Amino acid sequence: MSKILKWGVLSALALALTIKLSLWWSVRSVMDDAIKQLPPFMNISYGGITSSLDGRVGLEDLRLQFPTLGDALQVKHAELKFNGLRELLSFRERIAQGKFPEQMAIRLLGITLDVHGPLMQQLYNVPIERSAFTAMSEVACGPVRFIGTSELLDMGYRTLETDAEFSYLFQPGAQKLSLSLISDTREMGAVRLTMSLANLPEKPERLQVTPPRLSSLVLELNDNQYQRKVQQYCANKLGQSVGDYRQTAVDQFDAALRGQGIALGQPLLDAYARYLEEPRSLRIEVWPMEGLEWDGLQFFEARDVVAMLRPAVLVNQEAVQPIEFAWGDLGARKEPDALEKISVVDDNPQLPRASPQYEFVKVSDLPSYAGKRLQFITFDGTYYQGVLHKVENGRAYLSVQFGPGSAEMFLRLEKIDKVRVRF
Repeated sequence: MSKILKWGVLSALALALTIKLSLWWSVRSVMDDAIKQLPPFMNISYGGITSSLDGRVGLEDLRLQFPTLGDALQVKHAELKFNGLRELLSFRERIAQGKFPEQMAIRLLGITLDVHGPLMQQLYNVPIERSAFTAMSEVACGPVRFIGTSELLDMGYRTLETDAEFSYLFQPGAQKLSLSLISDTREMGAVRLTMSLANLPEKPERLQVTPPRLSSLVLELNDNQYQRKVQQYCANKLGQSVGDYRQTAVDQFDAALRGQGIALGQPLLDAYARYLEEPRSLRIEVWPMEGLEWDGLQFFEARDVVAMLRPAVLVNQEAVQPIEFAWGDLGARKEPDALEKISVVDDNPQLPRASPQYEFVKVSDLPSYAGKRLQFITFDGTYYQGVLHKVENGRAYLSVQFGPGSAEMFLRLEKIDKVRVRF
């Protein structure tokens, strides 16, 4: 019995050693190929290879050098993580089969970049196109609109060191993909972005035929030390106190969004002011309704956009209510009481609306609108937008945008609550 136990232990150790050597050799082979193929665009070097029987393989002291830029990116430890050895082996099998892997996480510790280096200049100094997504990054800082490497150096940043992790979980049966990106930069703050996609096929080549649908998006900013430094820096540039500058920053944020035709309601602007005063935590959530047409949101009334996106905003763990905005003029700021009050909690149709682009029509009058682009809202709250072809046998036949092409569908008239047409 003791001999059987002894040989069993030795066999287990031999198997474990074989697996570790196999993992080490696989990583070594991949890195050798990369070192040969990537020059002259990138030179790669590393200090050592790590592996574990719990499903982790990694590189120590990874250095990515970009000769054309004359700069380098250093990573103290880069690691590929799986939920056990079985998931690691499954990853290799599914990749070979041309399928999305089921689980994976990439962990990068000690990513270091010099602020004065060419890579940071490419990231911070290249002009970006203004949009609603860049409004929070715009600053009122004298002639400066966006913080660049010179401003970072003036604020005391010399190198940026970041820990980051990207995790990925795919459920083939449910066709659901969950993504998470976490980064923590020293003396700046932490960012967490999570996203969930539905209707994702197993094979990448089927994405155009059956495009995935965004089911949730959550963005969190925590311990934003960078925001505090920007306020102090720009307040000094404008000769203002930090308290006075916060109102300047709120006005700049409001003006940047209005430049994109979006006028936030006063509760959101007040919440942003509270966040600037104490930038501990900002959380923005979006839970889009199924059937949402992202390309045509600008053609819907603001009230309906809020209802379709189902957003939530929390500042320092306190929920902001109500969430409201209006399609504002691309010009001067209006007073809050002149805004179109569009709210998730107050859906009063008697409130004034700014320049409506659509008018409601009766469902019974649909045959006369054949050939026109309409918006349909069903009694269960689903939205459709498409070109009406005909009304026949109690059904409205239309074509809707579907990924890169279009698809034909019909709606039963008794299920349609509202119809709008653009004039």
